Amino acid sequence: MARRDRAPLGAHRVRPALTTVALATIGTQYVASLVALGQWTPFQALPGKLCRWQGPRVPARVAITFDDGPDPVVTPRVLDRLDELRIRATFFPLGSRAAHEPELVAEIARRGHVVGTHGYEHRHHLFRGPAWIRRDLARACETMHVAGFPPTWYRPAYGQATAATLLAARAMGLQTVLWSAWGREWVTRDPRDVAARIVRHLRPGAIVLLHDSDLFGPPGMWRTGLEALGVVGAEMDRRGLTPVTLDEMVL
Repeated sequence: MARRDRAPLGAHRVRPALTTVALATIGTQYVASLVALGQWTPFQALPGKLCRWQGPRVPARVAITFDDGPDPVVTPRVLDRLDELRIRATFFPLGSRAAHEPELVAEIARRGHVVGTHGYEHRHHLFRGPAWIRRDLARACETMHVAGFPPTWYRPAYGQATAATLLAARAMGLQTVLWSAWGREWVTRDPRDVAARIVRHLRPGAIVLLHDSDLFGPPGMWRTGLEALGVVGAEMDRRGLTPVTLDEMVL
């Protein structure tokens, strides 16, 4: 008869426990923020101010936000259009671009807009470890400090916020913010489609995502979003919604 090796005493109890811990750890680290966007949940934020995707519903305010700049060609045109529509917005510049365009960052602030940070490099956080995320965010914050605009708000690239993302941001005194309405300018050249997507989720407390760059999308996508902005502005007026910065909406 073949001899059976006995498992160590208690092994049958340890393995399930280790599996549960491992799965919980992975689940916490790699829960993409996309599952928490405002389109799919009635909640406004995670507990402990770890992450926000909507603002308070009272008073009736909406925050327009722009990612991926500053762009020396696109951002000035976005700023001019916002002036025409009398909209104060919040910009999330990439540190790698802001480092080369400090005057443009200053111009954004001079026109009454709020400047946050979009991290230094535009990389997927789902494929990056905690150490990389901390370095990237620290470098982005340092860039904005040098430019004279230490950030309060942080939006991770692609809206991907792992547990490491949220904890690193909190440790650096930043509040992570996503969005509840987006135009998805990269999938269409028709500004009516972009406007319709935004208007569908336009309500008090909405945070709208657009872009002042086409670096991570098809050429000219910013133009589609900019043309849609007029329709969105008119709809906000019709509904009695006031466009504000994130500071004015939340802080």
